Amino acid sequence: MNKKIFLIVPYTRSYTQRLPLGLMTISSYLLSKGIENEILDYKGISEKEAFNKIKEVILKEKPKIIGLTCLVSEVGVVKDICAFAGENSKESTIIIGGPHPTISPQHFVDMEVKFDYLVVGEGENTFYELAKTIMNNGEIEQVKGIAYKKGGKLHFNKPRELIQNLDELPMPAYDKVNMEYYCRPNVWAIRPIYLSSFNLFTSRGCPYNCNFCVAHTIFGRKVRYISPEKVVEHIEHVVKNYNVDALYFADESFTISKQRVYDIFNLLKKKNIKILWGCETRVNLLDEELLRFMKENGCMQIDFGIESGSERMLKIMNKQTTINEIKKIGNICRRIKLRHLANMMVNLPGETLDDIEQSLSLVKEMRYNVVLWNTYTPFPGSNFGGNLDIDDLDLLLQYPSKTTFDLLEKKYKFASYDKKITDVLDYLYANIFHPKYFKFSLKFSYWTSVFRTVSFLFDHRYILQLLKSKRKMSYITNIFKQRTSI
Repeated sequence: MNKKIFLIVPYTRSYTQRLPLGLMTISSYLLSKGIENEILDYKGISEKEAFNKIKEVILKEKPKIIGLTCLVSEVGVVKDICAFAGENSKESTIIIGGPHPTISPQHFVDMEVKFDYLVVGEGENTFYELAKTIMNNGEIEQVKGIAYKKGGKLHFNKPRELIQNLDELPMPAYDKVNMEYYCRPNVWAIRPIYLSSFNLFTSRGCPYNCNFCVAHTIFGRKVRYISPEKVVEHIEHVVKNYNVDALYFADESFTISKQRVYDIFNLLKKKNIKILWGCETRVNLLDEELLRFMKENGCMQIDFGIESGSERMLKIMNKQTTINEIKKIGNICRRIKLRHLANMMVNLPGETLDDIEQSLSLVKEMRYNVVLWNTYTPFPGSNFGGNLDIDDLDLLLQYPSKTTFDLLEKKYKFASYDKKITDVLDYLYANIFHPKYFKFSLKFSYWTSVFRTVSFLFDHRYILQLLKSKRKMSYITNIFKQRTSI
């Protein structure tokens, strides 16, 4: 039995260029405590090939501990890996963590997933203590933040306290993953801007309580920050070691602390580190002064969760923003020529066709560079409008297939209109461009939305970054390797 720990990224991520930052941070945390481990993350090959490679390692190494991360969309995949490990490496202890075991731990029992322990909540301290306890044959009952089967039922130990000082966490283990693959020019980070990019979290937690969102489940509602100094140290490390041209701040709302944004980029300026970047935030956390500062310091795009152009729907969602706030910030972004993306939703509880028209009117008026129309589904943890039947999960995860939409119409149609969701989406994408749903439209407004989407090609900052990039050739060679739309 190999005493080493293997942390496994689900094989369905074999083409994604979003870093597995959760496992990377757990890996580096274990290493800081003297515990050797490896990350199994196979890139640029088919899902079948990636799964075969995972199987080969399990068969050969028979590790002491197997750790898996699991999103809601990955339960079936994780179940397959666990089944193989349970059959072929019987002495391995299987630990599953991530969003889904935290939000819906009972699902893993109901779906008969073969596991030994679930990490419920923030993972670093819990996984370390659990691993140490397993290796030393200690008392599992004393490990906080885990769940396991006991007497045929799921048993929970005491909850784990959140890490208060995030500066104590080491940098993610970049040397354990294929950074050459992750840093290839792509449209995954600052959608759809084609850049060599990486993702970075600089905070944890979200103080807001939108009814459809489960972001607070793992990291809580209190926002905890990595210090500006540590953030800059992290950026400097990746830029210098991996020659990236851009980054995306993946925080739930990057500008909750405005002063911190100023501090981070003033420190970067002192170090003469110039990089293009994007972020996600809320319209009520910005003002013109900050927006201008962000643009002057490399911000290429801000992603907003606008969700709806209907004041009534915003209140139903408990969005805690208003149409006036949305328009105010949208007008500033347009005036100072700062790209902005709008995430919108359809199939909201009680939504009418008039609400849809208000949403369409808003995005046309704001002239967002990118508009994404998302279909609300009550995935585990949200329960906004109704509960999800676990037996339907696999079908819903096939979105946007016909099978998924048929099920939505039959069982999870929360909107008040009779019109099919697919018809609503077709109508919206016939008015607002999206590369995946391209329409041959004669509307002038449609073609202006096309131009807004690709306008980054004419931004002098983008052009200059390409000219000075150390990855010039890869911008040409990788453009045909993009495996996803925005």
